[in-house]
Amino acid sequence: MFHRTVLGFFTLLLGWQIPVLAETCTPILVVGGEGSTVTKTVSEPTIPTLFGVDITRNNWNTDWAVPTEDNTFRRYLVEVSSNDGGPFDLKMYLKYSDQTADLFFNKEGLNISKDKPLKIESSPRPEAQPYQVNLFVGGIESLGKTYTATVMGCR
Repeated sequence: MFHRTVLGFFTLLLGWQIPVLAETCTPILVVGGEGSTVTKTVSEPTIPTLFGVDITRNNWNTDWAVPTEDNTFRRYLVEVSSNDGGPFDLKMYLKYSDQTADLFFNKEGLNISKDKPLKIESSPRPEAQPYQVNLFVGGIESLGKTYTATVMGCR
């Protein structure tokens, strides 16, 4: 009799539907751009000189500005896709106002297939929120290849 009562209690308990809080993700705007999505073609690498002046300037870094009002994102999502496919060097940072940054992703020669975007997830420090999300996309093998990236902050 006891076993049936316990079994009945657990059946009743498991039958209750516990409400799940839905996560809300918001696109974050590109610094110096328009919107939250950027499409770039990987340029030639920067060539430094002895006098500190660069001969060329690459476009391997892109920043997204985390909004300062009600900035309580629990995680950040970066999505990178490329119709060209192939290997890319990728790094993803969360940058903080104390001039520090947390590296969340660092892969060289990572193959991004045409039909499957790469998704990177990161979480901020427990007591701080970043002011920017930085994405580095480049590498010698990716020169001339085009990619598209977007960043979302999730509550």
